[in-house]
This record gives sequence, structure tokens and C-alpha cells, in this order.
Amino acid sequence: MPIDRKSYFLYDSFMKKIISLVFMCFYGTSAYADFLDGFYIGTGISATSGLNLITGYHNAYTVPEWLRHFGLRIDFAATDPVKSAIDSAIDSYMRDGRDVGDGVKIDDGKLDAWHGGVLLDYFPFAGAWRVSTGFIMGQSTLDSAIFGTVAQAPSQRFYFYLAGDHYYYNGNTFDGTSKIDWKYSGPYFGTGVDIELGCGFDMYIDAGVILTSQSATMSINVPHQQLYTYNKDTETWVPVEISKLTSDVARAEQEANRKLSDIRVYPMLKLGFLYRF
Repeated sequence: MPIDRKSYFLYDSFMKKIISLVFMCFYGTSAYADFLDGFYIGTGISATSGLNLITGYHNAYTVPEWLRHFGLRIDFAATDPVKSAIDSAIDSYMRDGRDVGDGVKIDDGKLDAWHGGVLLDYFPFAGAWRVSTGFIMGQSTLDSAIFGTVAQAPSQRFYFYLAGDHYYYNGNTFDGTSKIDWKYSGPYFGTGVDIELGCGFDMYIDAGVILTSQSATMSINVPHQQLYTYNKDTETWVPVEISKLTSDVARAEQEANRKLSDIRVYPMLKLGFLYRF
């Protein structure tokens, strides 16, 4: 069906506005470059670290001119100020547990995290878009409960393997805990935009990664009460020896941490608002 003349001009006008907005964000204009000037403070949410606070400085009139493309930023975030909201979100996601296979589920996650760092921003086109580098350090700790049940079989034993050995709990349920702890520090590389909202306010979006030599570590706690293990020599089930359970848990942790050691990139995603003085 042909497009009438009025619809065409409305469509053409709309597309020109979209193209202009994209151009301003990524290539900048002199008017917007004047706006990006002075000290600023801001707050927002970091997807991996909680409440985000930033402060920085960018001078649009520095001499020599090449310095106008650079800005300095201090970045900090922590989960403590918004811990109740984070825990509620995790509890909602973990409702009734998340199945991880073989009748085992994870539940009741708790996240504690923070990070802090100094960043150098570079605005290639003196506009809203920037690339950033710097140094960030922090820590992220995730605690969770591990539990299992045999559905519709209340008298059936709950069997599982740990480090190659066969175990069961006297009943159809078991409860344990796991903890992943990641202390990291290293260079940060990312990108982002500062979108003008008016009256000195901006919305900022950041995405990047921290390249770190440290990896996350996992620890596991398996209760020994009512726990039995299969004795291969006598081919019978016997109450577990704590020393044997400790040894198997240690081997399981070692294997898990070996796999975690391959991950040396910590992601960051932030969204918030700032005000320029």
C-alpha cells in the first residue's frame, strides 16, 4: 500500500531525529562538549557490586586541546546500602530452589560485594561516548544453601557422589552450604555514555571488565549427621568417617577451584544518574 505524503514527512522527520540523537551520542557536538565540563557526582546501581557512587572531573576548555578529550573518575560500589533489596530479589529468584541436577537444588543465596577504583576516561569525539581504563579492586562473596529431596518417595535414601565416593543420607533429604569468594584487582577496560537530561543532570551507562590474576574460590560444607558411605572392601554401607568426608570434600573443592581458576575476567555493568557543577 503506498505511503501518503503526510505519513512520509512524519516518518522522515522521525528518522532524522533518531539519526541526530545517535550522532550526538557517539560523535558529539561543540554544544554538548561545552556541557561536559567541571566536577560531577553521581549514584546508580552496579549489577555486580550494588549501590554505585562516582565523582569525577572533565574540563572542556583545557589547553592544549588534546587534553579536552580526557577526564578523571573515582568509582565505588557496595551491596550493604541495598542489601535487603538484593536479598529479596535473590530469594524471589530462588523460590522453591533452583535445580542443578540429580535432585540437588540451590537456595537462599546471599551476596556481599564491593569495589573501588580510579578511572581515566577518553572521549574520542568530545561527545557523550567514552572509553575508560584504570585500576579497580574489590570482593564478591556468594553464600547459598544446597539441599536435595527424592520427590514422592519419603522413605527412599538420598544418594550422591562426592569425589568419586558414594554417599547417602538416612532419609530422603540432605542440607549443605557452599560459598564462592572472589577477591580481585587489576586493570579495567570499558566503555560508556553520559546522556544529557538537562539542568546539569546526566544519565550514565558503563560496561566493562576487570582483568585480574586472582580467581574465585569455592568452599563446600556437607553435614555428617545421618550420613553413610559405601565401603568398597566390605561392599556394605557404613556410617561415614569424618576424616574420609573431609578428604572427599577437599578433593571436590580442589576440582571446582581448578575450573574456576580459568576465569580471570570480572564483569561490570552500571547504570545511574549524575549532576555536574
